[in-house]
Amino acid sequence: MRKKYIVDAVFVIVLLLLGGLVFYIRFQKPEELRTVMEINGQDVAKEEYQSEIKRFQAQVKSGYSTDEANRKDFWTTEVDGGTPLSVIMNLAKEDLIYKKTLSSMAKENGIQADMDYSAMKSAMEEENASRLKKGTSGGVAYGLSSYTEESYYQYAYSELEAELMEKLKKEQTLSREELQTAYRERQNEYGYDTGVKMFVAETKVENAAELQEAAEAIKAENSREKLEADHPEINFYELEMNTLDTQEGKSGVYSMRWILASSMQKGEISEPFTAGGNILIMKCLERVENGVLPFEQAEGILKSRVRTERAEQAIQEQVKKAKVKEKSRKLEEAAKEILLQ
Repeated sequence: MRKKYIVDAVFVIVLLLLGGLVFYIRFQKPEELRTVMEINGQDVAKEEYQSEIKRFQAQVKSGYSTDEANRKDFWTTEVDGGTPLSVIMNLAKEDLIYKKTLSSMAKENGIQADMDYSAMKSAMEEENASRLKKGTSGGVAYGLSSYTEESYYQYAYSELEAELMEKLKKEQTLSREELQTAYRERQNEYGYDTGVKMFVAETKVENAAELQEAAEAIKAENSREKLEADHPEINFYELEMNTLDTQEGKSGVYSMRWILASSMQKGEISEPFTAGGNILIMKCLERVENGVLPFEQAEGILKSRVRTERAEQAIQEQVKKAKVKEKSRKLEEAAKEILLQ
């Protein structure tokens, strides 16, 4: 009887072991998704790490001579106290720490984004399928027609970084006094070579004849009030531009406005020219050489810059505190798979 119990117990144990083995084989991650590093509790998959290695290949090779870079054993040959392999592995590690820190901080700041590598691969497949569908149905898909794993990975983190930066910047409160102090400390950054103040007359192209009449009135020193009363179809305004701020706008359609203005002397009037679909003339009211942008004009740029710097500093502080667990042998093997093939 006792022997039967022992046999039954052994049988149960064998079944449990077999069941565990089946479960392990069935549910373990594929080789390319197995963890080779952990950063702030986030797994770094082998394939993710290898994607980073690929990204830095050209950069690392460019730091060596052509003869050195073309050697068959380039990656494992010691140069200046270290191997190119150790250099590229360190670059990949630093970039991954930065990325995973972004992910951690995003979560802490209420930004919902699943940055697990397998989840990003699934998101990429969905995005590519959506773009293919738009393309075949005549819809518009902006940007790439499809993403590779490497390009989508970089894109996803770029988007996350931009969103996190905006969140951190909005949290920065800056008093006018702080900005004025920052302006005094950085005043040399707001110096410009050339600055002009212009009086501009702008209208639609079909009003060219009327604009020519307005030009004659401007030469005759007519007041702005009289110009506006006599020429209601024309928009009259003053515009200040300098080397730091050309007022061109993102599209650059008014670049000709700055090019002409920057070459004019006080009192000069330009010939009519087109910009942004309109026709314009300009009169130079003032010209300044080697000037400094006043605080009122620099305030907006300065506020954005200081907020950006503080947000970047907050990220770097967390990067330094990142908790990293490495599987050194697996990391080196994964890097060599890419570099020595």
